[in-house]
Amino acid sequence: MKIIGFLGICLVLLTGIECAKILGVFHVPGKSHYMAGSTMMKILAEKGHDVTVVAAFKEKNPPKNYRQIYLDGLFEEAQRYTVNYFEMNSYSVLLPIVFHFISNSFQDMAFNHTNFKEFMKTNEKFDAVIVEEFASEAMKYVARHFNAPLIVYNPMDANEWTNRYQGNPEPISYVPTLAHLTNHMTFLERVENTIFYIYSNLFFNLVSLPAQNRMLHNYYPDAPHISDIAYNVSLVLLNSDPSVHDPLPKVPSMKDIGGFHIRKPKPLPEYLQKILDNAKHGVIYFSLGSNVKSKDMPKKTRDFILRKFSKLKETIIWKFEDTDLPGKPDNVIISNWLPQNDIFAHKNVKLFISHGGLFSTMEAVYHGLPVMALSIFAEQELNGKRAEANGFARHLPFKQITEDSFGEILDELLENPKYRENAKTRSRIMKDKPMEPADAVNYWVEYVVRNKGAQHLRVAALDLEWYQYMLIDVVLFILAITASAVFGLRFLIKLYSKKKQTSKSKEKKN
Repeated sequence: MKIIGFLGICLVLLTGIECAKILGVFHVPGKSHYMAGSTMMKILAEKGHDVTVVAAFKEKNPPKNYRQIYLDGLFEEAQRYTVNYFEMNSYSVLLPIVFHFISNSFQDMAFNHTNFKEFMKTNEKFDAVIVEEFASEAMKYVARHFNAPLIVYNPMDANEWTNRYQGNPEPISYVPTLAHLTNHMTFLERVENTIFYIYSNLFFNLVSLPAQNRMLHNYYPDAPHISDIAYNVSLVLLNSDPSVHDPLPKVPSMKDIGGFHIRKPKPLPEYLQKILDNAKHGVIYFSLGSNVKSKDMPKKTRDFILRKFSKLKETIIWKFEDTDLPGKPDNVIISNWLPQNDIFAHKNVKLFISHGGLFSTMEAVYHGLPVMALSIFAEQELNGKRAEANGFARHLPFKQITEDSFGEILDELLENPKYRENAKTRSRIMKDKPMEPADAVNYWVEYVVRNKGAQHLRVAALDLEWYQYMLIDVVLFILAITASAVFGLRFLIKLYSKKKQTSKSKEKKN
């Protein structure tokens, strides 16, 4: 034991890494948001760090160095915003407004919670604060309050939520700001993308950010202006990976950690293990994630999906949130909860029918599974289109599903081996890394702590005014010089012509 202790001390001395106190703020009362945040903090706890987690959910069996500030009641209160996603209209133009109201409501609920208020009154010291990005600039004040470097976790790839505060380029000629567009846009799509980009940025700067600033100062009157907080981010951890995302420009303070939530598969419950082992013709796994409920699916659609399933030889395991599914054929097994990642690891799983959520797509890619992406809302359409472009999926917006289209696409995915081959290729890309995503999370958090905020990663673009960054002042200067030169030359030509005419007139008189 003495030798082990001595080796541990030597490791600390050699690496310069000590136990850090890290605060994670995951205030969004959504299960998928919390699962990602808690997984990240568990990774850090497993590495020996002392973590504190502020969230609307409570961990049943947390690690010993995993402390919780439980914002009880927030999830229940947030249920008033719950909608039937199958009935929701996905108008992209409304997304900035929707995110504005939802995000501000979630932040206000957290700021006003008794446990949050009591926690903020403490004089605790933290080496770093991680805040989930959900258009949540006001919540980033927590890092300033505790005088600690701010690390932002973005549950997506680089986007306008994080780009503006990192000085990250976002050329709208090929970076989509609308969910239904890809990085290969037609002329009219680029026009649409440009108009929406201008609109969303104007809305954010003129409406959303000032509203968050007012809310912040309502709770913390001595807080600096929200812009001073939002532009002081040490690092951005992006839930992105080259295997599922398009290549994008990223400044040094933005790091990919996509796939960090994928843990080593655990043994399956006995009943599931038996079902998967005995599925001679393979298994199709069907889940629409944690937010969309299969039980809310329109009856007409559900019925023709079941008719198609009844004609298949494969076993279908369906995450269905009710104990009864009328018309369920014998080859369909339902359950309101399933260990998805553990199921994907079984050799008999052939296909994943999904809503196109990013975490689920990454898990499918990791295990080399073809995907049928039935996008329903938000960024799911873009995820589905990207998956189809990468060759391991077929994308079909849920609102466009018909009995024929569902059956034809399902048959193609099961019968054409190219989808599984492409999924295996993408799986190799995801696994071809210098370090595991979970290790990358720990490395970059420790990096910020070691380098006391890592200000050397900050790009000079953040020190420029917007018109300087866009070179508008330079363009205006060049235009002014050019205009002056043109008008000056024009004046000289006129003056010369006038003198020449005067000279000719004198010659004629003489």
